[in-house]
Amino acid sequence: MEERGNKTIICSVLFLDIVEYSKKSVSGQITLKERFNAFLSTAIHDIPVTDRIILDTGDDAAISFLGDIEDALQVALSMRASLLSEGMHEDPPLLVRMGINLGPVRLVKDINSQPNIVGDGINVAQRVMGFADVGQLLVSRSYYDAVSRLSQEYAGMFHYQGSRTDKHVREHEIYAIGYPGEFTLTQHRVAH
Repeated sequence: MEERGNKTIICSVLFLDIVEYSKKSVSGQITLKERFNAFLSTAIHDIPVTDRIILDTGDDAAISFLGDIEDALQVALSMRASLLSEGMHEDPPLLVRMGINLGPVRLVKDINSQPNIVGDGINVAQRVMGFADVGQLLVSRSYYDAVSRLSQEYAGMFHYQGSRTDKHVREHEIYAIGYPGEFTLTQHRVAH
């Protein structure tokens, strides 16, 4: 972070939200957060600490990937696979929605002098996530444009969902990577 400090960069940001977290009891919130953290820790295990900054706000998390833009997609897909295989089937179910954006962020220090990020890149990731249904992974046009050019496999994963307007009357073109039902059906076919 020191060599990147105090400047604006373009990076991919994965924003995740635990749905209906605040409606749970404190013990329910703790259970959900522990499971969420375990799945997320597994998903980011292979990403070097120097290539990511994680902001944790309790029911939300934002991860800025400072290296390869594919990292955001791989982490999101790993997280979704974990949630679909076991997270949604426990009590209380761990329901998560996700959004990815590629955009500008400013690397800063937080109040504890820890690495932090601010800027449009994280704001748009949060707005894109806000358009997602439970279990859904949505990406912004900027992220789609970049990652879909890396391989035919990536290009074929996305489905255009149209333009959505956020609370600030800003338009966002959104792409989905399937729905949980499609994913589990495909996963079931591959397994058998």
